[in-house]
Amino acid sequence: MKKTLTVNLGGTVYHIDEDAYVLLDNYLNNLRYHFRKEAGADEIVRDMENRISELFNEYIREGIQVITIEQVEAVIARMGKPEELNTEGEEERTEKETEEPAYGSVKRLFRNPDDRILGGVVSGLAAYFGCDPTPLRILLLVAGFILLSFGGFFPLMLAYIILWIIVPLARTATEKLQMQGKPINMENIGKTVTDGFEREGEKERSAEPRSLLARFFDGLVQVAGFIIKFVLVLLAICCIPALMLGLIIAFALFMAATGILASTPAILYYALPEIDWNLLGTAPVSVIGLSICALLVVGIPIWGFLQLLLQSFKVWRPMSTGVKITLILLWLFAVAIGTFFLFQLPFLIDSMYWA
Repeated sequence: MKKTLTVNLGGTVYHIDEDAYVLLDNYLNNLRYHFRKEAGADEIVRDMENRISELFNEYIREGIQVITIEQVEAVIARMGKPEELNTEGEEERTEKETEEPAYGSVKRLFRNPDDRILGGVVSGLAAYFGCDPTPLRILLLVAGFILLSFGGFFPLMLAYIILWIIVPLARTATEKLQMQGKPINMENIGKTVTDGFEREGEKERSAEPRSLLARFFDGLVQVAGFIIKFVLVLLAICCIPALMLGLIIAFALFMAATGILASTPAILYYALPEIDWNLLGTAPVSVIGLSICALLVVGIPIWGFLQLLLQSFKVWRPMSTGVKITLILLWLFAVAIGTFFLFQLPFLIDSMYWA
């Protein structure tokens, strides 16, 4: 019989053997001591704990209920020990990095927060494909101007916005390493965090002259980014009142179609007076289906705006990628089914056509 303790690591509670806890606690204390003089030492240790928590979760998914010393030793072997950094040569370190992908350092697509103009989508794509983001940005701008001359700029902007919504932001050192396809170990996590602090310091101290062409393209990208941001904010401000009105109309239509209200709400007559709402009861199933789809089509964007607003104030946590994809697919499904139900109500289409 062994004594079991409960620990909170990376925001997750685990049950762990006492001897495994002692080993893990000593390891974390060694990490704190090793990185004590580095910039962002606390952030390095916090990212280490998050990575250890991810590795523990892999064991939990395999059915293990209590973390034992064997699992802790395996995690330490994957993460690396602080004393190994001082004893390993460059050849041994390179050889170890080539063997690390066997532990699952798979490259993933993230938005890059360290090199972004808008949402970091293009920079994240460049990191994923291993290329320089500047030519990719220039290519995107040229494609945008070409499509704008043919009136097809909207699909390109819509694709960027969808990627902005779906692709998560690389917030932690682990996610930044996954974005670059590098091994997720102690050395790389520490280097990623310290490089971030050094990069911020270099931006403040840098006085290195740049070529006129480089400054021109940087300025062009910055101006384009500002214009797109301004347009998106303006569209959001203009769309919110219209979406709220659409939500009220869709809800009133649903209440009338289901018979919850004895008579057709007056807001329907005021909002769309050209439609003969007296024929609302001729096709109740189609009207109910249309109203439900309308609630989803209008309600999901409102929910997205509310999520972004409260997320910016740190009230709500960011939605996961799976939830974002599910909501987008649900919105597209509601648009398609709602269009089908709309054509099942000829009195609506005929009234709007003759109006």
